Amino acid sequence: MKLLLSIVLAGLLGILAILGPIGIYILCAIIVGVIFRSFILINEIHKQVVPANGNDRVIEAYERYIKERNEKETEI
Repeated sequence: MKLLLSIVLAGLLGILAILGPIGIYILCAIIVGVIFRSFILINEIHKQVVPANGNDRVIEAYERYIKERNEKETEI
């Protein structure tokens, strides 16, 4: 069913492109809207997949390194 719907929509978009400047304008508006919506969805997926505090391990490792370096300097 989705395939049939996609074929029909592609046919309608092709007809719109043939209609001239107004059809091309509508076709471009649809394409830009789809691209904009896909960027929004990708951003939402990224927020859910990548945690906000994803660099905590890096910060912890750096702080541990600084602490160990300072301990070695005080021993010498």
